[in-house]
Amino acid sequence: MDELMAALKQALADYRQDLDNYEKKRKPTDGLLGFGHPLQNDPCHERLDERVEQLIGQMQGLSPSSQEAGQAVRLLLFHEDAAWPLAAQWMLRALERHALPLIPFLAPDTAAQLQKEYASRYKPWDRLPVQKQVLKALKEQK
Repeated sequence: MDELMAALKQALADYRQDLDNYEKKRKPTDGLLGFGHPLQNDPCHERLDERVEQLIGQMQGLSPSSQEAGQAVRLLLFHEDAAWPLAAQWMLRALERHALPLIPFLAPDTAAQLQKEYASRYKPWDRLPVQKQVLKALKEQK
């Protein structure tokens, strides 16, 4: 399980590196008036999503302990938005759905704590459907 957590952290680190590489190669006109290669169309987003989906599936198959599942869920749900470009923030929000398969492995007290922290992260009017699903799953795990 430690290898999978390390791989999940590495997937996020690789994504960050992809974003940094994009910024270094970006032309000032990329994305303007439909020209060039805007960040939101870069394949790094899909690559990250596929890696995370695969890793979470492997974790789920190993029936992680509450602590192990909690670490993975926390990694997927909590990140410093200010440190990421706007296009990456939307991708990171979309990745939060991958926490759903691990929530059933959480102990009720862990789920309650994560629900409290996660609910304070997004205001009710700012929640996307995935955030609502995650909050509901955490609440039902209590």
